[in-house]
Amino acid sequence: MQMSSEYSKSSVDSIYQFAKLLTGKSLNEVSQIPIDAGNIKSRGNLGSLVERYFFKHLPPNTHHPDFEEVGLELKTTGLVRDSKGKLKAKERLVLTMIHYESIAKEEWESSNLLQKCQLMLILFYLYQKDKPAVDLKFPISPLLYRMPEIDVPIIRRDWEFIRQRVLDGRAHELSEGDTFYLVACRKGSGGEDESLQNQPFSNTKAKTRAFSFKQSYMNKLIEGHIEESGIIQLGTSDSLYEATFEKLEPFLGKTLDEISRSVDYYRTSTNQKGFKHSLIVRLLSNGRKTAPELDKAGIEIKTITLTQSGKPKEHMSFPGFRFMDIIQQEWEDSSFNEKIERKFLFVVFKLDEIGEERLFRFGYWNMPYKDRLEAQRVWEETKRRVLIDAKDLPKVGESYLAHVRPKARDGSDKIRTPQGEMHLKQCFWLNQNYLHKLVFEELS
Repeated sequence: MQMSSEYSKSSVDSIYQFAKLLTGKSLNEVSQIPIDAGNIKSRGNLGSLVERYFFKHLPPNTHHPDFEEVGLELKTTGLVRDSKGKLKAKERLVLTMIHYESIAKEEWESSNLLQKCQLMLILFYLYQKDKPAVDLKFPISPLLYRMPEIDVPIIRRDWEFIRQRVLDGRAHELSEGDTFYLVACRKGSGGEDESLQNQPFSNTKAKTRAFSFKQSYMNKLIEGHIEESGIIQLGTSDSLYEATFEKLEPFLGKTLDEISRSVDYYRTSTNQKGFKHSLIVRLLSNGRKTAPELDKAGIEIKTITLTQSGKPKEHMSFPGFRFMDIIQQEWEDSSFNEKIERKFLFVVFKLDEIGEERLFRFGYWNMPYKDRLEAQRVWEETKRRVLIDAKDLPKVGESYLAHVRPKARDGSDKIRTPQGEMHLKQCFWLNQNYLHKLVFEELS
């Protein structure tokens, strides 16, 4: 089917209304794709194909937006369905490459990112693994994204943090956990053969990175777009740090019972799983079950309980792994790496003299660069040992940061090892002593 409608490249609304004609259809259904059009199966090529054969538009080969006349950038991104059939973002949305030399000379107001991406037309296709890109459907209407006023201060702070890392000669230390909505995601091939980039204020080469919106941020955009729902401000401040402090600081020193009464949310049993996590969310969101700003930022809340002497009661579990999977993976693609690159909100409770838990400390945290290198070492040592003897894995005394130990439902919760034996499911854990240092030095 050939789409006959026309549109004006000098009108954002005209471009948007024309894009709506794709809704519920694939590119193949609305445009004539030449046989020699190139790699029509590649999802990475879908955006270019849409521009060329649907919009009949060749974007400028510059850092300007695709529809330069109206300052409109065109993006295509994938959707998947979760277990309940709800549409979610398949991945983060890559915006534009980070050029370390040029960003060092930019200011936010005139930055390439802001000029290129403050107004975007986002087309959502439904990901299907074995289908050619041109046959993938666009199940929902396009989203005309204007950077929301409520998000701009956070996105700007994220951009400024990334730029400052470059100015400090620390681009090689960048992590997705450094920032809230806008992240510096890896764009290289990974592994030992990855080509690294020069940075202006250090002789250390850095990984290739691009600005992107977090997958969690995209999920909130999609949810709001489909349901036309609003968002709830965490507070009156334009900083998540300040807003979180305003919400939690009045409860420092309060017992769990006192905090529960303040939001009318109570423990249903002494062993209620996730109670403290749910309680903190309600404190941050004025009694609601979710805090949208934290969801958009992909913030993971972790609670720690200290003994009366100030020692964490236990190690902290991180992702489990399958023996047969880890031996096929590279560090960059591992769930442990993905997890430690996040930003966390740690909320710490401490037992008082009569054994009641009181809110002791809280703060945002992401793992420092040197500790991420140690986590990588532990992971790679785990992979090496799994191949030799999956029952002999890194123990708590072998690293200041992390170790491996079982995390299974019971003694029968086992999986197969490369040696052909059945062994308890294993998990990476952060050491108690490392958590102690985190609480008293990095959250203070």
